[in-house]
Amino acid sequence: MIHEYAIEPSVLLSWATNDRDYYEFFREYGLGTSRIFSSFPKQKAKKLRRYFLEKISADDQSQQARRYTEMVVKLVERIVVREVKADQSEWSQRAIAENERIPFNVILSSKPIGTDRNITPETMYEKGSIWNHQDQLNIHRTTEDFYSAISNILRLATEQIVVIDPYGYSDKAIKQIQYLINHLSEKRVNHQTPSISLFYKTKTNNLNAKEVRECILKRVHSAEIGKVLEVIELEEVLGSDVFHNRCILTEHGGVIFGHGLGVSGHETHTDEAILMKPEIYQKKWSQFVEENCFRKISRDPN
Repeated sequence: MIHEYAIEPSVLLSWATNDRDYYEFFREYGLGTSRIFSSFPKQKAKKLRRYFLEKISADDQSQQARRYTEMVVKLVERIVVREVKADQSEWSQRAIAENERIPFNVILSSKPIGTDRNITPETMYEKGSIWNHQDQLNIHRTTEDFYSAISNILRLATEQIVVIDPYGYSDKAIKQIQYLINHLSEKRVNHQTPSISLFYKTKTNNLNAKEVRECILKRVHSAEIGKVLEVIELEEVLGSDVFHNRCILTEHGGVIFGHGLGVSGHETHTDEAILMKPEIYQKKWSQFVEENCFRKISRDPN
């Protein structure tokens, strides 16, 4: 539901010349959308920003230059950090080589560059274009379908994965978390392992955070996960919001589910996976990550 986009600077420059493309850029890319830009051909946001801004003169006061600068600032706010090596080749040559190493979801170039997953401003709106993405999915309540809906979100995360489910202590939820963690290393664009946090709601006679964490780690293949996994048991307090929604957040966005982590395994049972809009994402990130609006009953960071 979140896709990594490599974009050629010349495309951004052309979009800065007209109102439609300029406003669409801010609406269709970045946090709360299914399109997140890659750090390619750099690895850090500040270097990517410098790389893009080098395409215009520092003293250019035109409307196009102003808009282009605004778009570059927006572009680097949320990027997929891809491990790339320094190279002086042309952008298109590097994009082809990098796509062969680890494929992008979409490569957006000014002209066709002769590689798969490539579109141009002229072809991006064609019927069946890979530019079109679903931000709401109807999925079977099976482990495979659940993972398929969020696999890209997980593999692109390098900073943090936050799992929020009031019943995250249940056997079914723990099994699902184990499955997600054990597949976390697949097709990653960066070797950095993100921190993983599970928030669940306290209930009489349920497991405490230490016990839940131990249960999860019993069937996790990588020893590294023990260094980054944190489990937090929460309780609603007077004046707090209710702890009800089930969702998964990363630095690139979030997906909300109706039933949560626990799956039934029956093909006839379905659920919805919905990509969060920015305001909903920011609300959940604030409630659980930045401020934590609930009372901590137990916590086990390691």
